Amino acid sequence: MLATFQNRAYKRAVADRLSGTAPGCEVPAGGKAQKVLHRALFALMGRLSKIDGRVSSQEVDYATSVMQLLDLSPRQRQEAIDYFELGKQLDTDILLLVEELVSYIGRDSELARLFMKVQLRLVFCKGSMRLKEKMLLRDVAEVLGFDKPRFLEFCAEFHGGHQRYYGPTPRSSGLLVEAYNTLRLLPDARNEEVRPAYLRLMTRYHPDKLNQENLSEEAMREAQEKASKIRTAYEEICDARKMRA
Repeated sequence: MLATFQNRAYKRAVADRLSGTAPGCEVPAGGKAQKVLHRALFALMGRLSKIDGRVSSQEVDYATSVMQLLDLSPRQRQEAIDYFELGKQLDTDILLLVEELVSYIGRDSELARLFMKVQLRLVFCKGSMRLKEKMLLRDVAEVLGFDKPRFLEFCAEFHGGHQRYYGPTPRSSGLLVEAYNTLRLLPDARNEEVRPAYLRLMTRYHPDKLNQENLSEEAMREAQEKASKIRTAYEEICDARKMRA
């Protein structure tokens, strides 16, 4: 019973983060479900990234942003990297990993849909979907409980521009990736998600909000530095998207 409750809370938190509903919510320990999700998620990302023969900087940056969004610990980040590398190996049965994931999240579930969309964002971060990528994702979609029309609907969301990728440019990839990570956003977050994410963090870290907590001088200084970093990240993203800050 405890394990069931733990898994339910974990899956709810992950869904909230991936969907953007609550990108800053705390993610509780998820036990086996957490390991299975991370393994399938990052292994498939590794396979899709390597399927054309090379892994691009955009794909690495995107995978890093997903790790940040899921609030992975240093140990979990290393595991995610290992899973990414595992997926790049042709003898890794990706569909078997996805089948195991389905036993924890269910077919045609909210997490299954978000899992598909994370992978589609990865594919389209380079601009278009190749035939090999489409064939693999079609098989993955079927395992997750989505028929061909549903899969094509998912693809259309991205190919049609409804989910435009706002990933880093070669000139400023490091700055933008760090900015998205700071605001706990994925690079393809919608414009209307940016300012709310910024305000949520500023509400939490702005020194004026912490004055009533009688923090030490060092703690206040750290809060000021954090608030400054959040503001800089927000301005960086707004500038890249040509939005008004």
